Amino acid sequence: MAMLIAFPKAEAEALQDLKPVPDVVFLDLKGSRRALSEFQGRVVLINFWGTWCVPCLREIPERVFLSHQLKGRGLEVVGIAIDSGRPEDIRSFMTEHGMDYHIRLGELGLAKRVFQILGFPTSLLIDRHGMVCKRYVGPQTLEVFRKDAEALL
Repeated sequence: MAMLIAFPKAEAEALQDLKPVPDVVFLDLKGSRRALSEFQGRVVLINFWGTWCVPCLREIPERVFLSHQLKGRGLEVVGIAIDSGRPEDIRSFMTEHGMDYHIRLGELGLAKRVFQILGFPTSLLIDRHGMVCKRYVGPQTLEVFRKDAEALL
């Protein structure tokens, strides 16, 4: 199980040098390989989280609401479940929490190495061109996610 790292101040970091999101392939809950590039042309909020992460749980209702509110305008919410158990356990967790956005399976080593994830939750806001525009470390509010996503839609 991954370790939760607490952050003293949870805020979005605007990145000075925009970089393309790595086109990593993750497994979906059915075991199919899915590349992040499948969301190209849309604004994407990628959230690295875990079923074991209490601060991550606080963000779930905000991400669900945001997904429902902005999906029609081109926003995709993608959760990368880090070291969170078997797919059937994650599906059960999703049902319990009303999570109906995209979920992929991840592992801590890859998250750290490729995305420089040091704590949970961490989210990345990706523009329509596949560029990482913001990094959010720690839990965020619906207002923060909505304001930043709407600016890119």
